[in-house]
Amino acid sequence: MQSVDPATTGTKGREEAPPRAGGGARSAALVTAGIVLSRLVGLVRQRVMAHYFGTSAWADMLAAAFRVGNITQNLMGEGTLSATFIPLYARLRGEGKSEEAARFARSALGLLLVVVVAASALGVLFAPWLSWLVAAGFDEEKLAGTATIVRIVFPMTGLLVLSAWGLGVLNAHRRFFLPYAAPVVWSLAQIAALVLAGTWLGQRGGALATSLAWGAFAGALLQLVVLLPAARKLLGSITPSFDAKDPHVREAAARLPGALVGRGIIQISGLVDTLLVSFLGTGANATFGYAQTIYLLPMSVLGTGEAAAALPELSRDTAEQDVEKRNAAVRARLGASLARIAVLTVPATLVFVLLGGDLVALLLQTGTFDQEATARVKPLLAAYGFALLGNAAGRVLTTTAYALGDTRTPARFAVLRVVVSTALALVLMRPFGVLGVVLGAVIAGWVETCAMGIRLSRSIGGLGLGAIRAGRIALLGGLSVGGGVLVRSILPASLQGTTIGAMLSLGTFGAAFVVLCPVLGLFDVRSLLRRARR
Repeated sequence: MQSVDPATTGTKGREEAPPRAGGGARSAALVTAGIVLSRLVGLVRQRVMAHYFGTSAWADMLAAAFRVGNITQNLMGEGTLSATFIPLYARLRGEGKSEEAARFARSALGLLLVVVVAASALGVLFAPWLSWLVAAGFDEEKLAGTATIVRIVFPMTGLLVLSAWGLGVLNAHRRFFLPYAAPVVWSLAQIAALVLAGTWLGQRGGALATSLAWGAFAGALLQLVVLLPAARKLLGSITPSFDAKDPHVREAAARLPGALVGRGIIQISGLVDTLLVSFLGTGANATFGYAQTIYLLPMSVLGTGEAAAALPELSRDTAEQDVEKRNAAVRARLGASLARIAVLTVPATLVFVLLGGDLVALLLQTGTFDQEATARVKPLLAAYGFALLGNAAGRVLTTTAYALGDTRTPARFAVLRVVVSTALALVLMRPFGVLGVVLGAVIAGWVETCAMGIRLSRSIGGLGLGAIRAGRIALLGGLSVGGGVLVRSILPASLQGTTIGAMLSLGTFGAAFVVLCPVLGLFDVRSLLRRARR
């Protein structure tokens, strides 16, 4: 009796539909929807944290400890899998080798499981040294508190890395919404832990911070529970295997050094930034973390989301044997991705620069996070605004290189980025404080993106930049954000800097953006959402 491979059929034995025209936009819309949902809930989580911790010493400790976990997750999780596992798995499926693809996925899971267990154990053991490495500017008491949180965060990170494997499997099958919406449960668990411990049990300080960390661990476990059944339905089984002789595992392993260097260098850059900020006094790390949280909402949608949606499609394009046809297909898909990014990042940049204070007030100003804290975050957010287009485009360019099997070029340019970022941060932090560190990172990001764009353009004969309608995009940004600025300027002084005032100015911007996009012939937000639902 012939077996039916669930990787190629649905629950009723139907073959998966082939990719359609416009699939890139639809995939990007699904990724965007999932990320927006998870990020919005994440912002609620951050608002609850701001309510209880503000810019206190414990907020600094939490920011540093979770930064350690974030670095580890990005190093071992989605970032590395995007360069090694996902392109190979998608290519095998594109070639009709579904059974080989499923075996490769299970082998990758087995090896990843070994790495996760070892890394989690080492993280718990060396928590004090890791805390010092990321926050050497803290005093002894703050370092001890950070180490306590790190010991909980590291096993949590291991669970999130395993979730990234599930995300990779689902992405390769064009199942985009669930994996990017799954982090909602991670945020909800932390919100529940804070409300329970802070409101009902009356905990404060270290006890409340520890409760938050355990809530994050529980949320990571729930996220894994959400993703694994979906992956099992596609693979037939998720029992890990440990077949290091699998040729596809070896091919992935050959790509691993370049991917680790590229991802590792970027994480080192983030670690250095956090370390430098730790010397700038109480509240500096917390302020830095709050600004990054807001920045990552559009960045995740525009950069990570677009790159994640494009990777499986680009990997299939590279299966074309004719080099000219392959390059033409890659240029077309890359140009479409960069055009979507430009339409969304230019207005977002203007919002960060001109309406950044309103954005911070709306999202974070509550409890112990007062107007003074908002004023501290505002200039950092304005600086991050100038990073949106460069970093989002850079993500897609790097993903394109990964799809072409090139992990070394992104790694080399990542080294360049770290050198530039660190050098500029050391120079600029003396006169500008935390803002100087942010400015160094922003400039370095643009240097990396430009270098990557030039290299990739030479490789495939262009970047498809003709798809970008620069004049219309500039008009969209100016008119939509201008409406928000106008509304804010006519508000009475009693409403400026308040949540209500922020809702009015940002609401005007949002309404103008939705109306102007189709009027200017860029895209219709409503039709994009309908296509995503279909």
